[in-house]
Amino acid sequence: MSFLMGLQLRYTKYCCFLCLWDSRAIALHYIKIDWPQRASFKPGEMNAKHPLLAEPHKIIVPPLHIKLGLVKNLVKAMDKNGPAFKYLHEKFPRLSVAKIKEGVFMGTRIKQLFRDSKFETSSK
Repeated sequence: MSFLMGLQLRYTKYCCFLCLWDSRAIALHYIKIDWPQRASFKPGEMNAKHPLLAEPHKIIVPPLHIKLGLVKNLVKAMDKNGPAFKYLHEKFPRLSVAKIKEGVFMGTRIKQLFRDSKFETSSK
């Protein structure tokens, strides 16, 4: 993905290719909802080293891969004694608490979570 966007590889300050997400703003990762979208990819600015190989709106990101990362980060940030975490334990009784805490979910479980309205209401 970074290759298509002409971004610097390895450790970067602005690691998200879609927005101006500062990877060092750790306190805001789960609080801030609207991150500004990148408007330009000029070589030499914001870790862009080369011209774009593809237009950003033409790149299709695999949704399940993104959902896996989002669910994993969401579960790690959850209150372990809260109602949403307890609901996860009830929803997937065969998963150990340690696996739930680490956010170890397979594709079918992620799909079940995104379809489940109870999880959405319990996580608010």
